[in-house]
Amino acid sequence: GMASVRLLDEAGVDFTYLGEKENCCATPMLVAGKWELFAETMKANIQAVKDSGADTVVSSCPACDMMWRHAYPVWAEKVGVEYDITAKHYSELVSEKIAAGEFQFPDNDMQPTTVSWHDSCHIGRVSGVYEPPRDLIKAIPNVEFVEMTHHHQEAHCCGSVLTLIKEPDVAADIGETRLNEAVAVGAEKVLALCPCCQFQLRVSADKKEVPVEVVDLAHFASAALGYDFPDPNPEVQAQWAVFEAMIELMTPEGFADLMGTMWPELIDSMPYGMGPMMRFMGKIPGTLEVMKPMYPILFPRLLPMMMPKVMPTMLERVGERVPMPDYMAEQMPDMMPEVMDNLMPHMIDDVVPLITDPMIDYLRGRNGSNGNAN
Repeated sequence: GMASVRLLDEAGVDFTYLGEKENCCATPMLVAGKWELFAETMKANIQAVKDSGADTVVSSCPACDMMWRHAYPVWAEKVGVEYDITAKHYSELVSEKIAAGEFQFPDNDMQPTTVSWHDSCHIGRVSGVYEPPRDLIKAIPNVEFVEMTHHHQEAHCCGSVLTLIKEPDVAADIGETRLNEAVAVGAEKVLALCPCCQFQLRVSADKKEVPVEVVDLAHFASAALGYDFPDPNPEVQAQWAVFEAMIELMTPEGFADLMGTMWPELIDSMPYGMGPMMRFMGKIPGTLEVMKPMYPILFPRLLPMMMPKVMPTMLERVGERVPMPDYMAEQMPDMMPEVMDNLMPHMIDDVVPLITDPMIDYLRGRNGSNGNAN
């Protein structure tokens, strides 16, 4: 980002940028198996670099670096595209300038700070870039560098943003383990390159109350040069709070709980006149309980037909449970139906056992149900 650009400028590196001609590196397309879209995006990126007259691509993100350094050469050969581009991380170029005596960090008025370094998986184990970031850190006045117990090839993973999405508690435990290594060696800050690692470690530090700050390397180094950039963390954390709440809501337990807030609408939305029938059966003791074995068969068939009818209520309930900025809320009517279409087939078998008894309680008008019988 801006900070890495400032570093390259200060180090005297001659570079240009592609601006709007630059696409995503296409890592998400590759890992999602969208081969054609990945190849199309890759070819556009390669051509844009060639058109600029450059023969080297410099990245700040380790995943982008991994694409240009490892994935693109292999895929370019597969699709018959000439690839003669060198990939470098900005820390490598700055480190080279420092080693050549062409750049040094000036004295600064920073408070003496002890920092450690997190070797992100993509830039470390995949690309083997270990020393350049350390060289950069060690060159900054008033900074003491300490190494964590597990480092270089043996460095522990941050916990992964993908784990954070799927298993937030597990991710927090793994992140805490990594951060505690930094605390154990006296580090006040953990520096990192990967935006995903930084985010996951910040969330872990906040959840587990680990007394260490996670800082982007370029941001830290540029600050030592006197540059002041806006802190994106508050907005990022606010966005994550929404995302985390939605993840929790979209688990079988979370969705079953959400359904429990709208039984009247759900029963009314049942097709084939089943809503009135279910209400009538609720008045006959034992009838709904006898039907329990049928629910795992019926609900996977009925819910897809019910969802469009209850979607306005569902959006209302989600808005009550997950406060979000207006620009996010405005997207929900378009996003939520698609999310449910993709998620429900994988989740329905786990949801049905969780909603069966609460539904019976509602239809029987028992106290403690989440809705009121009509």
